[in-house]
Amino acid sequence: MSFETTVDVRLQPSLRLLKWVSTLHILPLATLPFAMQPGPAMWALIAGFGGSWLWLRRHPALGFGNQALLRLTWNADGSWTVSDARGQPQAATLQDDSLRHARLLVLRFRLASGGTRTRLIAGDEADPELLRRLRARLSVAA
Repeated sequence: MSFETTVDVRLQPSLRLLKWVSTLHILPLATLPFAMQPGPAMWALIAGFGGSWLWLRRHPALGFGNQALLRLTWNADGSWTVSDARGQPQAATLQDDSLRHARLLVLRFRLASGGTRTRLIAGDEADPELLRRLRARLSVAA
């Protein structure tokens, strides 16, 4: 499929998704002492939630770290170019299992060099007009 324009989106880390991930970890941690008797099982769950939060709070899918996709370019010919935090542009293909929802985009790319990268977009990562154009083009291309 061919389009008239290129959509070039420069992304920042998503603070909205970081807050969401934090909330999903804090709420269970806060309620756990009321749901279980103190003991090894409760401490194992607390350690599990804590470890999960430490891993997810700087995850590349949220825009943090060297592997985070910080620039997505959807060219007029339908091809994609993605750039990570190191600034290396790479040809990529948008995977069919990517998700487009009213409040969240889950874009999964297969890199030409091998491997996959995922980027979650909640709306606070870039200029709203560019994100609107990206969503509209994803709707047409689907």
